[in-house]
Amino acid sequence: MELHQLDVKLNSRRGQRVRQCRRRAAVIKFTAIALTLLTVSALVRWGYRQAFYENSEFRLNRLVVQSDGVLSEADVAIAAGIEMGMNLMTIDLKDVRRRLNNLPMVVSAEVSRELPDLVEIKIEERQPLAWLSCPEQGVIPKNESRGFLIDQNGEFFRCEKLLQRYLDLPIIETYEMPMPAEGSLVQATPVKEAIRLILESDRMFGSDGLLITEVRIRNAYSLTCTYNTLMQVVFSMKDLDRGLQDLRWIVTHAHSAGQQLATVNVMPKKNIPVTFY
Repeated sequence: MELHQLDVKLNSRRGQRVRQCRRRAAVIKFTAIALTLLTVSALVRWGYRQAFYENSEFRLNRLVVQSDGVLSEADVAIAAGIEMGMNLMTIDLKDVRRRLNNLPMVVSAEVSRELPDLVEIKIEERQPLAWLSCPEQGVIPKNESRGFLIDQNGEFFRCEKLLQRYLDLPIIETYEMPMPAEGSLVQATPVKEAIRLILESDRMFGSDGLLITEVRIRNAYSLTCTYNTLMQVVFSMKDLDRGLQDLRWIVTHAHSAGQQLATVNVMPKKNIPVTFY
């Protein structure tokens, strides 16, 4: 019985040594594999950095800017925070897109890169509908430093460059409104109605060459509009659609009679006052 117990103890010690050896072998094997993977990973990162980030071939040598407005390639590069010669892979495209989209005159921007040396930027700029004039706030139309443009959605933005096509835009003049901020939206109802009047009038008469040059807001109930024929028309602010329909009928009949309209007041629904040159 005692001999049998001794054999068990001997076998138990031998088994423990075997298990310990196996554990050491497993640890050594795991460590070797881990070190190998870390080494390979480091080599891959080093190789990637050498191939792209520290490769002189991947430098920005070509910047292509497509814009439908006034922003030049230099303007876009400054706003985007990129310079010629930068490593192409260090340019954060999302950050460039965010910077450009934050510009008040930009509606949307698309940015892409193409190895080895190209960044392409496509910009849709905000298209102005009219100038704002507000003498009491010192807002002067057709002026780069003190002027504000308005788009069809009623958003204010500064004029970056005074192009000829901007000089031909109509003016909305008002005397009572807060000082506008670039990128803000029109809040004053009379100015909103003036924007709508320009849009609807252009849709109705634009193909005939009859265009608004100025809309004056003198009170809370009417808009005084001057056209490029020097015709002046007074609209009811609460009845623009009916006023435009009446004006179309009057313009058509005056043209048929060979008469040039001087003033029209379409605020009344009947007995509309009209004068001729």
